[in-house]
This record gives sequence, C-alpha cells and structure tokens, in this order.
Amino acid sequence: MRIWIDVTNTPHVNVLMPIYRHLKASGHELIITARDFSETIPLLRKNGIEPIVLGSHHGKSRLRKTFGLLGRYWQLLTRVPKFDVAFSLGGSYTAPIAWLRGKKSITFSDNDFTTHKFITYLFSSYFIFPSYLKYEGAKKRFHLRDEQIKTFDGFKEDIYIADYKVDEHFLDQLPFKDFITIRPENLKAAYVPKDAVTIVPELFEVFKDQNILFLPRYEEEKKMAEGYPNIWYPAGPLNGLDVCYYTKAMLTGAGTFAREAALLGVPAVSFFPRNEFLTVDVVLQEQGKEFKSRSAEEIREYVMKAVSGEGLAVSDSSAGKRTLGDSSRSKKVLAEVLDIFDGILEEVG
Repeated sequence: MRIWIDVTNTPHVNVLMPIYRHLKASGHELIITARDFSETIPLLRKNGIEPIVLGSHHGKSRLRKTFGLLGRYWQLLTRVPKFDVAFSLGGSYTAPIAWLRGKKSITFSDNDFTTHKFITYLFSSYFIFPSYLKYEGAKKRFHLRDEQIKTFDGFKEDIYIADYKVDEHFLDQLPFKDFITIRPENLKAAYVPKDAVTIVPELFEVFKDQNILFLPRYEEEKKMAEGYPNIWYPAGPLNGLDVCYYTKAMLTGAGTFAREAALLGVPAVSFFPRNEFLTVDVVLQEQGKEFKSRSAEEIREYVMKAVSGEGLAVSDSSAGKRTLGDSSRSKKVLAEVLDIFDGILEEVG
C-alpha cells in the first residue's frame, strides 16, 4: 500500500518515526512531504528521511496565512504522487487533499484547540485520539461515526518514548553538564493570542546562577541570549528526549517538551501563553507531573525545590546520570497505536 505522510511541524517528527518504521517494516511504500517550518526539515534529515518539501510558514497575518494555505493545497494536489491512504498529525492538509483524490485519510491529534477546524473533521476518514482528548463536541457537530474514532490510553509522547535509548555521548555536544533548559513560546503560532509576549528575558534574569541550554525556535530569538555568559544554544536541532533526560529541569512555552520531560520524570514547567491548556497537559498537571506558571519568580521557586529533592524529581545531570523510569507503559501505548494503524489499513485495504 502507498501511504502519504505529511509533516508540518517539528514535534511531529518524533511521533511519526516509530509509525514510519513500523509501516516500512510492514512492506508499505511511504511518500513523505514536509513544510519548511522551524526545525522540521533538519530533524527529518537527521532521521534519514529526505522529504518532498512543499510550502513554508507564513507568520500570524491572516491574509498571508490564507494565501500560504491555498498555495500549499495546490502544491500538494499537483505534486504529491499517487497514494492509497494519507496520514498526518492535525490533518488540515492531508484530509482535504485525500478527499479530492477519492482516497482515505487518517488524522492523529491530541489538540483540543483545533477541534473548531472544520476542514479536518469534514474530510478525515479516521481519527486517532488519546482517550483524554475532548472530542465529543466535534463528533456531534460533524456527525462523526463511532467507527471513525479510535482512541488509545496514553499520550502521543509515549509513542516515541517507548523506544528511547539514552545517547551516552549527548553531553559532548554541550559546553556544560549541569544545566536547565528553556524553550520559548511559539508566538508565531495561530493558537497563541496576538497580544502575547515572551517571558524568556525574565527567566534569563532569575536563572543567572544556572547554566541554561536555550532552544530558540527562530533566528531572531537568539538575540535574547546576548550578554549572558551562562546561556548557550546549539547550531542545529538536538534530540529532544536526550535534552529532557540530561537537563535538571525543562522550561517551555509550549507543550511537547513539558510532556516529554514529565513522562520521563523530569521537573517540567509550561509557561504557555494562554489561560487554557490542552487536556493532555491538564491531566499531567493534575497528576503533579507538570507545573504551569507565567511568573518567572514562581517558576524559579518551583524548579529549585524540584531539583533539590523537595519537589517532583531529583536530577544528577552534573554527573550526566539519571535513572530512566520503566518504559513498559509507553511500550504498551506504542503497541496499541500501531495495532490501531494496522486495523485501519486493513479496513482501507
């Protein structure tokens, strides 16, 4: 079977790789397209995949976004080779293109904020959701059938944590061994309020006494680190799970890094610039595995307690060591997701 996989954002790559390897090993022919956005292309190439690059990010301007969206639709419609079924995280591109071509599509999502995107729900053939996701409203609104919706008991990050192996030489890439990590908010994303501002400069100030691994999304964000001898950022993408494993604490303006760290037992802070969080993040916060705040002082207090043993976890990243927790739960989640895929492909067959 020829399966088209479209990758539009950096965090999608890690989720897709175990699924990609499984489908490849099962004998399927895979077509990979990708949008030139953030670190998506370099990360795919780092995983040995040379995608067909179509489209790029067009900022927060509605007009530019609309033209960019329509332009990429046309590129996908005319340039993607023949396929039998399409798959992506989010489905906003794959679902309508597959429908126009008379083919089935599979949409994976853990994002409550995108349930209003009617294109995905109108045109997707199948949906794969974490059981925590609140999809009932979309199901009713778009008259989705029970057999279209497949759920699994876990988080999307479990899918790739399941096979994670620590890179013992990871710290050789860094100028320090003892550090915290800061990843900015994605202020260019459509789901972030237009008036949102970053708190990263405030975090740099309150953590002047700590080595900081800074992971900027965009070139212009690197300027925020100027003048701080304790801050270092890499020239290219790093393995996110290795970052989480070795860091004393993960501070991020989005969700993926926070969930990865939390599931690995690492102090995780989300300073996401909205009052409302994804349900998957709320679940982790209620479990005490993820801390949320937009106050640099509160974050400082939480992190220092957590890494000293008074809070969530104790890290000895200065020695380059951390006890990796039992991955059996994540392996179970991965097996469940792959079974769901195999079942859908058999139905499409």
